Amino acid sequence: MKKCILPLYLKLHRLWIWLCWRLFTHFPLEKKKVVFSNFNGGGYGDNPKFIAEEFLRRGLNYKLYWVAASRDYVFPSGIRPVRPNTASFVYHMATAGYWIDNTRKLYDFKKRPQQYYIQTWHGGPGLKKVEQDCESALSREYITWAKRDSQYIDLFLSCCRWCSLLYHRSFWYQGPLLEQGIPKNDMFFQDPAPYQQRVREHFHLSPDMHLVMYAPTYRDNRSTSMYNLDYERLLATLTQRFGGSWAVLVRLHPNVNYHDYPIAYTDTILNASPYENMQELLVAVDVIISDYSGCAFDFLMLSRPGFLYAEDYEEIRRTKDYYFTLEELPFTLAFSNEELMEHILHFDDKLYEEKCRKYREQIQYFDSGHASQAVVDVILARNA
Repeated sequence: MKKCILPLYLKLHRLWIWLCWRLFTHFPLEKKKVVFSNFNGGGYGDNPKFIAEEFLRRGLNYKLYWVAASRDYVFPSGIRPVRPNTASFVYHMATAGYWIDNTRKLYDFKKRPQQYYIQTWHGGPGLKKVEQDCESALSREYITWAKRDSQYIDLFLSCCRWCSLLYHRSFWYQGPLLEQGIPKNDMFFQDPAPYQQRVREHFHLSPDMHLVMYAPTYRDNRSTSMYNLDYERLLATLTQRFGGSWAVLVRLHPNVNYHDYPIAYTDTILNASPYENMQELLVAVDVIISDYSGCAFDFLMLSRPGFLYAEDYEEIRRTKDYYFTLEELPFTLAFSNEELMEHILHFDDKLYEEKCRKYREQIQYFDSGHASQAVVDVILARNA
């Protein structure tokens, strides 16, 4: 019985949402209403969060809504959550003067000519190819949504010259760019001490505890079978190379359900996936280990040690390929735990910093700590 009812319910619900879009787009538009979306329903985080906080910091008289799939998400006063795929969601989307998203809108929507859609994206430079550059590895459905999404974007934020070229070349987008950095990187230009203290207190760690973060990105099939880091050996190796006591924060991509990742957490192997703010973690940790995630490339701005560990490197090369050769990257790449530990033990500070400098010159970052302000300034200027 359920097998028969569920498809009917979904079909009727899609029809209901479609009708809501067509109805609410005839309602008056509110120029001082902004709808923020983090991964189409995620919590209070990533680039949209820092733009929202800039609105709050200035005390601007704007209505701020956040697309939140869970009622458990906590928001500051002044930001109102709205559940995705509901009539209320469609109403606010259809009547808001501004949309601010960090990923593709993978659903049917109707944008009005007077509305202004700002795409922040959720990362900067990365290793593996994305969007049109790996089109053969993408589903037809995704490509259709992506092209439609890009058609409606009015402004794309860019953190560096390399990304500006990427967005115009590979994102099916030829519109304006705001080359002022990305909001979540603003934190890199602030005093790190409060964030370092907050993170250690959150995980009940002593102030002198050193932190390494393991932050692998997701695979299209959501598999975690390649996340085989030997945590105990990693901690021992870091102590041997850098000294002191260490703990590892395990941070999975928002598209990966961390409940599906089998790991026994301890007092030094800690689950950081639920932690609200990824950028705070980056500012707080001393070392990062990733695979293809853009967070490792963000971390380069802090000039702290980073290492790549990717067992499926050759498989990804075949399916999506990469933007950089290993010679162009400051990071070493390990295909196994044994290689990773060797790279850590033989880490050369001076060589790494020189490679970071050359990489930053190649990428040409725009970030200066004022990206959030720049976005809000754009909105205020349009409403003046």
